Amino acid sequence: MTLVEDAARQRGRLTGIAESGPDLLPLDAGEQYRFTFAMDACIGCHSCEVACSEQNANPAGVNWRRVGELEGGVFPHTRRVNLSMACNHCLEPTCLTGCPTNAYVKLANGVVKHLADECIGCQYCIWNCPYEVPVFDRARRIVSKCDMCLPRLEAGRAPACVEACPTHAIGVEKVDVAAWRADHRDADAPGLPPAGITLSTTRVTRPAELPAETLAASDQRIAPEEPHWPLILLTVLTQLAVGTVAGTVASEVLAAARRRPAFAGAAVAAFLAGALALGVSVLHLGRPAQAWKALRNLRRSWLSREVALFGAFAGAAMAYAAASVAGGPTLSVGGVAVAIGVTGIYASGRLYLVPARPVWNSPRTLVTFFATSVATGPLLALLAVDRRALGPGGAKVLLAASAAGTLVQLLVYRQLIDRVALRREREYRGTARLLFVRFRVLFFGRVALAVVACALVSWAVAVGTTGAGAWALLGAALLCTSGGELAGRYLFYVTVTPMSTAGTFFRHSGSGHARR
Repeated sequence: MTLVEDAARQRGRLTGIAESGPDLLPLDAGEQYRFTFAMDACIGCHSCEVACSEQNANPAGVNWRRVGELEGGVFPHTRRVNLSMACNHCLEPTCLTGCPTNAYVKLANGVVKHLADECIGCQYCIWNCPYEVPVFDRARRIVSKCDMCLPRLEAGRAPACVEACPTHAIGVEKVDVAAWRADHRDADAPGLPPAGITLSTTRVTRPAELPAETLAASDQRIAPEEPHWPLILLTVLTQLAVGTVAGTVASEVLAAARRRPAFAGAAVAAFLAGALALGVSVLHLGRPAQAWKALRNLRRSWLSREVALFGAFAGAAMAYAAASVAGGPTLSVGGVAVAIGVTGIYASGRLYLVPARPVWNSPRTLVTFFATSVATGPLLALLAVDRRALGPGGAKVLLAASAAGTLVQLLVYRQLIDRVALRREREYRGTARLLFVRFRVLFFGRVALAVVACALVSWAVAVGTTGAGAWALLGAALLCTSGGELAGRYLFYVTVTPMSTAGTFFRHSGSGHARR
């Protein structure tokens, strides 16, 4: 007899769900199921975690329910409680709206169910969920999550975690959706993100005398996030490609040249950068062969829109390169490519504007992405075009644009420093600690590369771009600018501190990402 089965006999009358027939079934109109949790009753034994993993045959490290620790007060008047949380089966689940493949569905009984066959392992749902409920299963290469033990629930039995809890801290009950939408204060508790983001339905019973400054034990241990190298390369290369196409089109306009092949090299370079970015991007997926599914949710998911727009940009960039090589009309084709690319960068930035990651959820993200395009693209275009056809005036315009993009990046960092220094929330404090302590050498190195790049661009303006040393000077400027952007994008991913449920001091409560 398993742990769950052994406890089931004692739990039936207390949960309202028993083998003989549940009191909770069927649901009335306007109702759904939800979990309940009583902080005072939980002793932190982790039986719920074990029962959940046993019931769902989850491998080690894939925890659909997690137990965290909360501490508060001033010695000797301190208090320590536990927090056990699984999926909250929210009224407005952001995992569902953000998923590019429509791999989530909210059932009539309120359960937010994940469809494993539709998942491509992009992990965007993890970023969207403020509780970091979905877990990436590295063995199956997809995410997975709690479905409230749906087969057991439909059979009239309580979820495994409910039946296994020896102190009856976890329960399941019906909730009136309209009433809960109007007043969901009982879903808020220390160690949890604000319930209003997704309208979490889990009802938490808090102890009567819980100190005001009660914090998660895991807050003392902030770890870097995954760098996501395929996404670093995707974002930087696509922004470089769009900036290069824009710089090449601008070169044609500034030169008023009839010798279209003079600009063919830059157009080809832009297409190759965009194509390489798309090729690298699928390496981020758990199931790269099913990447096409990412186009399914264009109506709601910014990730789907990003994929569609950058795919269209690659096609337009290829047409522009072909027209440039052939010596045919190019400005109209290049203009279309620029318009699609700019829209793609906007969509790419928007997918990071998620409340669950407050430091990302700022106009800074959009400004940073566009500044990368402006800082890098004109330099690559200037290296690849025939600069004799462009002339010194046109070259100075491109160099000025690149310098402006780099200066904007420095201003963005200044604004970020001010913001994380002033805000008291855990997410901002965590980013400040990572940025200025753990990765301080890389951070100041990134700033130094930006300063050197600006100096090299200024030098190029002074000495010209057609002399013997122009290639080396422009190449060094592009190398410093691109290196700084790659370092900045790495910091963008690893220093963000996401919202999450409380964890323990020795184990973060997050989604199962490998944290270093």
